[in-house]
Amino acid sequence: MAYYFLFPEKDSTLYSHPDRETLNTGHDEILEIVKEKGTTNEKYYPSRVLIKFKNSEIQSVINDTIGFSTFNTSTSCSLQLLSTEHKNLSRVLNLETFAISQSWDEGTGRYPNTPKTSNGCSWLYRDNDIAKSLWITGSHKNVGVTFSSSSIHISSIPSSSEHRITINEIDFIPVISSSLFNSDSPNDVFVNISSSLEQFGLNLASAINASSSLTLITASFTGSTNLLTLSGSNSGSQGNVTITTASVDGNNQNIFTSSFGTFNTQGGTSTISIALPFNNGTSGSIKSGLGISVGGGTWYTGSDYKATQQFINADNLDTNFNVTTIVKKHYQNLENNAIYPIGIDNNGFIIKQPDVIEENLSSSFGEMKYFSTDTHTIYPPRLIFKWDDSVHSKQSLAKQNGELNVSLYRNQNEYNQNSEATFRIHVRDKYPTRQFASSSNFLNAGYFTTSSFYSVRDADTEEEIIPFDNNFTKLSADDEGMFFKIYMNGLQPERYYRILFKHTNNEGTRIYDNNYHFKVIR
Repeated sequence: MAYYFLFPEKDSTLYSHPDRETLNTGHDEILEIVKEKGTTNEKYYPSRVLIKFKNSEIQSVINDTIGFSTFNTSTSCSLQLLSTEHKNLSRVLNLETFAISQSWDEGTGRYPNTPKTSNGCSWLYRDNDIAKSLWITGSHKNVGVTFSSSSIHISSIPSSSEHRITINEIDFIPVISSSLFNSDSPNDVFVNISSSLEQFGLNLASAINASSSLTLITASFTGSTNLLTLSGSNSGSQGNVTITTASVDGNNQNIFTSSFGTFNTQGGTSTISIALPFNNGTSGSIKSGLGISVGGGTWYTGSDYKATQQFINADNLDTNFNVTTIVKKHYQNLENNAIYPIGIDNNGFIIKQPDVIEENLSSSFGEMKYFSTDTHTIYPPRLIFKWDDSVHSKQSLAKQNGELNVSLYRNQNEYNQNSEATFRIHVRDKYPTRQFASSSNFLNAGYFTTSSFYSVRDADTEEEIIPFDNNFTKLSADDEGMFFKIYMNGLQPERYYRILFKHTNNEGTRIYDNNYHFKVIR
């Protein structure tokens, strides 16, 4: 009999359009799933949406309101975004949502800002265009207890000791002769450049294998292709290989490259860090070779980390993703520090079109728009917890036929937005059987059947906030009569709401809408 709403901590849209690869839209009022036409070509570039809910609020509703046992066995969680002005939509539309596997910054940008704002997440970066922390864009394949190898191409012999390649925080520095160099740092390893590229590659691979700090990583070098191959084991604490390269400002020699992009920022004052491959069980980016920059978030894969929804000729395009398994993974990490695959960090959700739609750059499906957490309306996104805590042991006394008078009592009319309000319902026969008694039969408790439910609507817009739900809005019954509970913190304050009842008995189903109103205040 319970619905509980959480509202987002942050959200943003990521645009792959070349003009907006670093655009942050963290404070936009609208979230967009769209394919934008290129400025200088006929390609259509997809967008994706990120959204996150607070850790503390997720823990609180589960521990303090629902209870772990009920949450773990009979609670459903839904991710709902409320739609706004869609345009030119296809007849059939599909959306997917996944658990995000990397952290991200919301930022304060908006789509129409001039100049462009880049102080938060974007298609390329998960933080901003100053720190430039790229979304992981490598590839991953599990084979037993090891992940598949990732190859780095060594394109030339370093011309000096002005370069370095860092592997999981261990610096390998090419030098003319390692005997001439010394360092106080245990993380510095000097590698002889030698006279040939092949020998330098072999020296580098040997230094990596000899490092006592990289026991979970092995390296090999193939002279015919000039490829340095790194392999790592998931049996230890390091499940991926992080590569960073840098050089002295002004030295633009391009040494280390990969099919996933250059591991090199020679001539710059910053470095680029790329993790190879994805963290265990994750994916991301977009298929290479399409003409779209890699990026756009990373996410966990598998049925426990994914939810889908299809719309066919839909007038109502509100999302209602069943994200129960994802929230359970988040909770296991928050409460028990469980790691993949038992638990995962709560980095939120990513919403996107299926790959087959995103990768078709020749056409658009239209524009799907949703209100964001920064909307100035009553329609922000929400994470809905639903569970059945109804109790009804009065079925034998329930009204199975005849017209009924139904009234709501103990309605305080106004409730603080943090209240948990219990409403009572008086049910009696409209035309009671005449009898002689010492007290009024109006004082006797009357009961709906176990097939009775409540619903809550916005009194002004008629939006159905809590629908009649056969599983989660059942009315309860005790010796005093029928009752139900509403958690007010899921309703927008300073608005009026209306309560309706649905009752099914031997004569069919009837809706009782007698203008039972209440207001939520701050």
